[in-house]
Amino acid sequence: MKKLTKICKSVLGASITLVLLSGCGMREPRVVYQDKIIQVPAEAPPGTVEYAWEEPMVDTVDVPPGLDPEGQYYRPAHKEVIEVRQGRWTHYTQPRAQYK
Repeated sequence: MKKLTKICKSVLGASITLVLLSGCGMREPRVVYQDKIIQVPAEAPPGTVEYAWEEPMVDTVDVPPGLDPEGQYYRPAHKEVIEVRQGRWTHYTQPRAQYK
């Protein structure tokens, strides 16, 4: 009877050890999900016209004293702002974003 008890204890110990060791090596692989959020500006629908305002080009010039161009009155020396190019609306195309 003692022999049977020793055998049972050794079998029980060996089975517990086997279960513990087999449980350590056979884990399921862990799946990791990584979320990437890429914000892209919304594209305008086809046919939409978008314009951008270009400011007028101006320059400052020194005007000497003298008669006006019609010769009617005397004007003192002064500075005058002249418009080199008028302001205008131009067609604007939005640059496309390049994502890798």
